Amino acid sequence: MVFSKKLKDFLSLGTSQVFSSVLYGIFWLYLASILEKTDYGELGYFMSVAQVTSAISLLGLSNTIVVYEAKKEPIFPASFVLGLVSSVIAVIVTFFLFQNIFLSLLILGLNNFFLITNYINSKKRFYDFSKYVLLRAILTVIAALIFYHIFGLDGIFMGYFLASLVILFEFRFVIKNKIIEFSRLRPKLRFMIFSWTTRLTQVFFNWGDKLVVGTMFGFSILGSFTFATQYMLLLDALPRTIGHYLLPYESEGSSNLKIKIFAIGIACIISAISILVVPYGVNFVLPQFTDAILPIQIMSIVIVPSTISMIKQSEFLGKENSRVVLMGSLIQAGLYFVLIIILGEIYGLLGLAVGFLVSATARTIFNLFVGYNRGNLKNSFEGENN
Repeated sequence: MVFSKKLKDFLSLGTSQVFSSVLYGIFWLYLASILEKTDYGELGYFMSVAQVTSAISLLGLSNTIVVYEAKKEPIFPASFVLGLVSSVIAVIVTFFLFQNIFLSLLILGLNNFFLITNYINSKKRFYDFSKYVLLRAILTVIAALIFYHIFGLDGIFMGYFLASLVILFEFRFVIKNKIIEFSRLRPKLRFMIFSWTTRLTQVFFNWGDKLVVGTMFGFSILGSFTFATQYMLLLDALPRTIGHYLLPYESEGSSNLKIKIFAIGIACIISAISILVVPYGVNFVLPQFTDAILPIQIMSIVIVPSTISMIKQSEFLGKENSRVVLMGSLIQAGLYFVLIIILGEIYGLLGLAVGFLVSATARTIFNLFVGYNRGNLKNSFEGENN
């Protein structure tokens, strides 16, 4: 009965993540069909700017909220105010650098959405979490398409921003009768710093690569690479789901072995299906991106090590071992960017895909090594608050 309840919650989260990822995927496929490859690459470049800036300005608060609110420590009010102030600063700086108010506002929308949904997740309100994720995806596609025909590429940023505001309906419930106590964050500072740095490396892995590829190889290659990585964001729904689901449980010390095994099995199946189906899908729908078929097949394998890594990451964060998570993220991101430069220069798009797979696998090996040897490595990787 317990497993059935957990499986139901997990599938609820997974369904919203999959449906939202499919909506975003179809939307980006549509954009790929109507935009020039260079314009598509430019769009990916500036979306990466927004995602990286969002991660910088969130200060590691997302995981901090989930971990400590799940432990019944009321840190959300202070975290939200701190995140809001940091977000406003990020908006001002981004506007100064790029002179684009739509791009700047997108960062504010992303941060508010992430902060409040992470609070909802910390309370295991999986249905509400799923509802907002899916509703945001639907509104994003509708609003972005409308504003694209008015403002061009800037309208897409505006659509993403407006859709993120849907979370404000939850604001009065999560902040009601709450006391803002910044003193509660002070003992969590070390955890926040490690979580922040970890999040930065993860975002640089998922989005910062486009900044490097666009700068080194131009927007045309970046267009095909963006197409491949957008497809990977669809597959990444499973690792994201298992991470969202496990973290509040791991923070309480609960085990979910059957769910973890189930998730890894599903990851293997999805990866195999993707490798088989991608050539037919791309040739039929977007033949101008046939150069991305083999890279996508290679990158599809990443869902398996990513799922395993997310499981181990949830275990580490639940025990407040954010230092271990940071080291794994640094290994992944550092190796990836080295391989982008080396393999990308030699093999182009194919080299980028191989680098993506190798770096993700390296992180998984590290996480498994630390996980299975945590007894011997206790002194090196003990929790920050011990």
